[in-house]
Amino acid sequence: MTRWLRPALPLACVVALAAALRLDALRFGLPYLQARPDEITAVGHADAILRGDLNPHFFNWPSLALYTFAAVFGLARSVGVALTVARQILLARAVVAMSGTLTVLATAAIGRRLAGRDVGLVAALFLAVAALHVRDSHFATTDVLMTLLVTVSLALAMRARETGRQSLFAAAGAAGGLAASTKYSAGAILAVTAAAPTIAAAGVFVCAWAAGFLAGTPFALLDVTTFLGDVSYERAHLDSGHAVLLGRGWIYHLVTTLPHGLGVVLCLAAAAGIPVIAMRQRRAALVPALFALAFYATIGTGRTVFFRYALPLVPLACVSAAVAVRAAAGWVSARTRVSPSAIAAALTVAIAAPSLYQSMQLDRILAREDSRVVAAAWLAPRLRADQRVHDSGGDYTRLELGAAAFHDWRYDPAARSFGDPAGATPDWIILYESPLPEYTAAPAPLLELVRDRYTLANRVDGIPASPAGHVYDRQDAFFLPIDGFTGIARPGPTVLIYQRLK
Repeated sequence: MTRWLRPALPLACVVALAAALRLDALRFGLPYLQARPDEITAVGHADAILRGDLNPHFFNWPSLALYTFAAVFGLARSVGVALTVARQILLARAVVAMSGTLTVLATAAIGRRLAGRDVGLVAALFLAVAALHVRDSHFATTDVLMTLLVTVSLALAMRARETGRQSLFAAAGAAGGLAASTKYSAGAILAVTAAAPTIAAAGVFVCAWAAGFLAGTPFALLDVTTFLGDVSYERAHLDSGHAVLLGRGWIYHLVTTLPHGLGVVLCLAAAAGIPVIAMRQRRAALVPALFALAFYATIGTGRTVFFRYALPLVPLACVSAAVAVRAAAGWVSARTRVSPSAIAAALTVAIAAPSLYQSMQLDRILAREDSRVVAAAWLAPRLRADQRVHDSGGDYTRLELGAAAFHDWRYDPAARSFGDPAGATPDWIILYESPLPEYTAAPAPLLELVRDRYTLANRVDGIPASPAGHVYDRQDAFFLPIDGFTGIARPGPTVLIYQRLK
């Protein structure tokens, strides 16, 4: 038993580190329910499934994540947990955090298949600390679940290609189908059939893939009209862009997403590993290489370039970086008297440390109370039932004021009016500042009105309006940078609460 435990201990420590980074600050934003866009959509459809309608009537995403969340909610309810929306979000986040942690093991398996146990361990460590994967493992959304299943599918396909066992091709295909049933872009996994040794093996993979996809999204067949309509919408959305145009994914993910999502040092190490793999592990790397190329082609064509779209590439980049570490250690050792293991250890620490620091900073700020929660807690007890409030925020910024009684007034920027025949204006106006103006900018006439007739009653600092030194996922209404945290008071936009002058 000791002989088995000793070599497993380092990987167990890496998994523990991954779990700590992903489970820390899991309550971020709550009780504000829109701190992470899309979570309300996910738990809402999962709750509807739990209530008995197995057809989600929603196929902008495939259904497996929704069924998974519904199953977890059902289990929690069966043991007496009262399922508020906030608790549903927290439960779904926990599922995703554990999925992110398990992806570390699947990454180790790919590294081991490619170049040995030491490469697998280093790759697992790199993924454990990669900021983009740590960040998104906090979110009750589909991307991390899909990345786990893709990584498992690739590990199984690599093993299947080594052994020629059709049962492994079937398992790899099923895992790939479940991945695509979590997010459609994972359909790029079908590219690995080009590495199958026989047509029969490729056919087994494809059939198992189809079975896995339909197992997770059965109403793709049973409600095919809705399914095709929603998939067409998502295809158009990928191509057209979102909120602000940042160019095609080909360039954006290469120069922005991956350097800041992995950490610049880790990303450079991953780039250095690619030629080494091409020269030394070409045959073993064929399966992950085929997927990476097909997947990058899929996300590269679009103008919608959320950082999370590149998540399945992150484990493979970590494997590439681990290969680079071993190659560099061997090269340096051959020219010095230092052992390659010592050099590899030093390089691993040097590469992982900046990404670990980035992830720890992310968790540290995520754990702070969100600016929208602080602002709502200040304003709600000050409101009277006869008072009028205008909140300039959209779906992802508007304060949640609970049971506070007040009149909610809307502003028409075209008419420069709140619609009152006598020209009255609200008692309170709430504005927001952030480096994401697509989600927080207020109309110029409203700003003029505030300057002339209102006084600032309270300011809750969140992320500063200037993005200097910070890197944001620009198309995403998530108010925390992925890189650069100096000057960040707390998550959320800066909230400005104005009161009308008497």
